[in-house]
Amino acid sequence: MRILPNTRRSRPKLLPSSLAFVELASGDPGATRSFLSKVFGWKFRSVEMPAGEYLSFRTPGGGQGGVRPVQKGEAPSNLSYIRVRDLDQARKKVERWGARLVLPRVDVPGMGSFFWFQIPGGPIMACWQDAPRGSRGS
Repeated sequence: MRILPNTRRSRPKLLPSSLAFVELASGDPGATRSFLSKVFGWKFRSVEMPAGEYLSFRTPGGGQGGVRPVQKGEAPSNLSYIRVRDLDQARKKVERWGARLVLPRVDVPGMGSFFWFQIPGGPIMACWQDAPRGSRGS
């Protein structure tokens, strides 16, 4: 299961269809954190999740994302998440336009839900829907 970042700080309102965040799958999350922190000044915080440690980050320009360990058989990679208002409608739309579902809906309690899909031409992307405000602990 992939766990996604959710900072409790105020953040700019992102419109649906905006790039929400990037997730990096790393063979050595600690080394990835160290590199990005030292070279680009990214700020990290460790979040303990049921699947293990997740490194949530924020860039100096306000970008956000996370670093997680690669899963067995997975190559290091990055994945872009697109914010949507209605995850089920987004799934129907991406499939209607030729995408293939790669990872079905995953609910992350108190944070939101997502699915992964492969678009024509091969890239894998994801859609993310934030949890309702009251369930995020804000």
